[in-house]
Amino acid sequence: MGAGDPYVTVTEPTFVARFLVGPDTTEESVANVDVFVDLPDGSRWALTVFSLAEVHRLLARWRETGEAAGGSYFWAVDQLIVPEPGVPAMTAAIRELVRSGELAYAGVRCEDPDA
Repeated sequence: MGAGDPYVTVTEPTFVARFLVGPDTTEESVANVDVFVDLPDGSRWALTVFSLAEVHRLLARWRETGEAAGGSYFWAVDQLIVPEPGVPAMTAAIRELVRSGELAYAGVRCEDPDA
């Protein structure tokens, strides 16, 4: 993440992933992040990645605020849940989605090349 660059970029042979890590979060602790994945074929995919603990935290907060029927459910269109926080754990999951071809089912294809 360079000065003024909001992304943590991970470049692998089969994809480039750009994690939109907030200024108050580290690569090791990020638990809720938007990610753009670029494939060699030119396609771009968007995912929102959550750690299990982050899903639990959100549900607990929503029980208090009444959101999502009092925390009775959690969903996101492009959701990927990983067991641990951090860019390395998230990258491992993305690597497997790319390898298995399941990225097309888990992510949302971006039509805007500037996404």
